[in-house]
Amino acid sequence: MVGNVLVVGLGTFGTLVTRALFEGGAYVLAIDSDEARVDAIREQASRSVCCDATDTEAMQAVGAYDVDTAIVAIRKYFDVTVLVTHALHKRGIAQILVQVDKEQEAEAIQALGASEVIFPPRDTAMRIAKRLIHPDLAESIPLGHDVAMIEIPCPLPFADQTIKTLGLRAHYGVNLIGIRQPDEAKRGKERFLINPSADTRLQSAFTLILLGTLDQLAKIKAL
Repeated sequence: MVGNVLVVGLGTFGTLVTRALFEGGAYVLAIDSDEARVDAIREQASRSVCCDATDTEAMQAVGAYDVDTAIVAIRKYFDVTVLVTHALHKRGIAQILVQVDKEQEAEAIQALGASEVIFPPRDTAMRIAKRLIHPDLAESIPLGHDVAMIEIPCPLPFADQTIKTLGLRAHYGVNLIGIRQPDEAKRGKERFLINPSADTRLQSAFTLILLGTLDQLAKIKAL
């Protein structure tokens, strides 16, 4: 679970991500220089502040640098994005996600300390292409280029076999990182087993959490 999050810029993207994080239970400090935007998000953020994000003293005073993650969503003003990103990186914030408009901006902002760039045209195109190529994996969680995590019912050929016998990594190239299984002691409940041992025997009632490339996961799901 993400901890304290700073969102700088309350345009469409910044507003949506603030709401989503807040509804998901994160502490979100939302900042914008436009007072109307700050007021509009006040009930959908832990705290919203009207502040010039390039004013490091003001940012320090409102606790903007006391966060685990920062999201910079002011892509229309790249000069401001640069200053804000640099200040965040200088103060040791490890996870800085920055929205940009161009590939050149992405390269430049990563050189300044951004841990990840959000490039709407590219990212949207990649998601659409992957969904069309791998429709069976539409519910997967993307973790990087061509890598995802997915939950699937235990394939019939896997039932009543141990993880060691199956050799999932050797034969299929995927990692089994967790299992959801019925809790016999608590009817209707589930138990979650993380990093199951090689001797664990799979059952048809299990749900497997698998990590691998999109191609590898698609092959497993097709079994």
